[in-house]
Amino acid sequence: MKIRNSAKALIIQHNKLLVTKLQDESGIFYLLPGGGQEAGEKLQECLVRECIEETGFVIEVKELLFVRECFADKDIHRVEFIFKGDIVRYTEATVMDHNQLGMEWLELDTILGAPLYPRELRTIIAAYIIGHKAQIYLGEIQ
Repeated sequence: MKIRNSAKALIIQHNKLLVTKLQDESGIFYLLPGGGQEAGEKLQECLVRECIEETGFVIEVKELLFVRECFADKDIHRVEFIFKGDIVRYTEATVMDHNQLGMEWLELDTILGAPLYPRELRTIIAAYIIGHKAQIYLGEIQ
């Protein structure tokens, strides 16, 4: 089994959460911006690169908020590092994922009902927003 590191950003501005908007056979869903770490790349560098590619925003990577594991793919053990991110400036999205429709800002007060994945992350983000931070290591959440 291959281990794959991934960096994700939790970016909040004006009471909204920045997400990537995707579509598959099940419909539209959202993910935090970010993606896979390349060999020799630091996690923070990975996150800045991925955010530019997917959203067009150059970000400043802040503190590590959460670590999550994922076994959705048969031969890949994914470890996601979720960092707080602050927008520095906008450029232009360069390389969106194959099923990505774009980006969107989700209202924080509707986060629990939004199709944001993984599903359990919705509750964790809602708690974080009101100042209740979960433990850093989340384990495998769905």
